Amino acid sequence: MLTLLEAPRERYHRVMTNLPARDLFPSLRDLAPSSLALFEASARRAACESGTQLIARGDLVAGAYLVERGALRVYYVSAEGREGTLYWIEPGQSCILAINCMFSRLAYPAWVESEGPTEVTVIPGDVYRKLFAAEPAIQNFTFEVLSGRLFELMALIEETASQGLEARLAAFLLRRAKGEAEIAVTHEQIARHLATSREVVSRTVRRLAARGLIAPAQRQITLLDFRGLRRLAE
Repeated sequence: MLTLLEAPRERYHRVMTNLPARDLFPSLRDLAPSSLALFEASARRAACESGTQLIARGDLVAGAYLVERGALRVYYVSAEGREGTLYWIEPGQSCILAINCMFSRLAYPAWVESEGPTEVTVIPGDVYRKLFAAEPAIQNFTFEVLSGRLFELMALIEETASQGLEARLAAFLLRRAKGEAEIAVTHEQIARHLATSREVVSRTVRRLAARGLIAPAQRQITLLDFRGLRRLAE
């Protein structure tokens, strides 16, 4: 499968020419003029519609992905063919698996697709490696991405290994809510994130609703008791 730097233009909604917003990526402000010029000359920005697959398992990653709008969902597929979300890459973030594969020249171990209309900047691997070698700001950004994802993946492994589906669903809803009460999500989408079936999710949603924790509606779930959901997720 072709990665973003290699894919034909028609695969994406549009290719953009403006540089990434520096308020999202403050490390860019600290680059030396020559490094910033290299970044500007090599960066490619593109917008893609929701559900566009950018990387498949086994792909060789072409560069570092910087998300400016929307989100990228990194997920695995179980032996039974069910998807499970590893993490999301949101505005101001990058994918540590892609960066690791880029440095080590290993095949990507998961799948990546856009979630919602998404805008991404891709820095070619050879350029990112040069910037990493020369610029403390890029080194710090890379280590911050690594440390944040490491703890997130450790929490996911613990959830999957030791918690039941009610606790995992509560944790998922709290992560996606980001402090807001309403989440636009379907039972099918939740099933894809949690590597289970829609029927199992529907039963679990009904149990949480019966306890007054959430209020499900068509293509939406409202969180009613944040404290109770946090206790359940712990």
